[in-house]
Amino acid sequence: MAKTKYDYLIKPLKYNKLPGAGEPEYITIFHGNDLEGLNVSFIWGYHRNKGTWGVGGEFGHAHPYGEVFVFTGLDYDNPNTLGAELDLQLGEEAEEHIIAAPSIVVIPAGVPHLPMVTRKVDKPFGFLAISCDAKDKTTELTERKKAFVLADRCGDMIKRMELRDIKRTKGGNADFMAHWSGKNTPGFKLNFTWAFHKGTGYWHEHDPHVHPNDEALVFVGLDPDNPDYLGAEIEFQFGEEREVHVFNTPTVVIAPKGLVHCPLITRKVEKPYSFTAICLAHEHDTTWLGGDKPFKSK
Repeated sequence: MAKTKYDYLIKPLKYNKLPGAGEPEYITIFHGNDLEGLNVSFIWGYHRNKGTWGVGGEFGHAHPYGEVFVFTGLDYDNPNTLGAELDLQLGEEAEEHIIAAPSIVVIPAGVPHLPMVTRKVDKPFGFLAISCDAKDKTTELTERKKAFVLADRCGDMIKRMELRDIKRTKGGNADFMAHWSGKNTPGFKLNFTWAFHKGTGYWHEHDPHVHPNDEALVFVGLDPDNPDYLGAEIEFQFGEEREVHVFNTPTVVIAPKGLVHCPLITRKVEKPYSFTAICLAHEHDTTWLGGDKPFKSK
């Protein structure tokens, strides 16, 4: 197939199988150089085994940038159930916090975090980590002392993630969605959504549109046994010329600031899938171009 003008902005997700005993677990990693220079990195993976995660070092680690962890279930019919219980250590004193529901953990620059242990698993679950930098800059800790009595200094870093029923009646946009913004969190020029989809048709009524910031649009399946299976066929259009691209496997679509994009159309759905819009700004600022006149929505 001949190359087109915007081919380079459509990137299939490539998964690696995580080492270790137990049922297969899969992970994909993208840094800024994989995302055409965007100042962001992300990790997405499917998890199902009990035990200590093989990342972070014995005493945890820290980064010179902010990071957000997202813990999600994979069951479209029960979007606000995680299906697992984990212990996550946060802060200088390695406070132990339990994650037992879909959650967002906001980790400011320099704050130690991990190790993490999966204590219980009823169903496989998903984990998304978004880093506010294009490169991995990690310092593993060589020691981390626990206080005799731990104060809960890091509890406000963890928020329950509620996937709200959007009451969709038509089109391919979300059925259940959560949103987080770094507007009130220093060091996080970031906002993102996490959503479950199963509808077909146009996502937005006023497309195409454009943003004053970069964004990465990530489409993933919900089958932990088949990470390369999206379960849907998606059409995405780029540029004022509306160059059409179609994909049916897990994919990240890059929308650089100022580039006109969409309509976004779900052509077919075999099984529900998930979607996250990772936007490098405090607000999801959009100028819609398809209506009678452009307008902004935040």
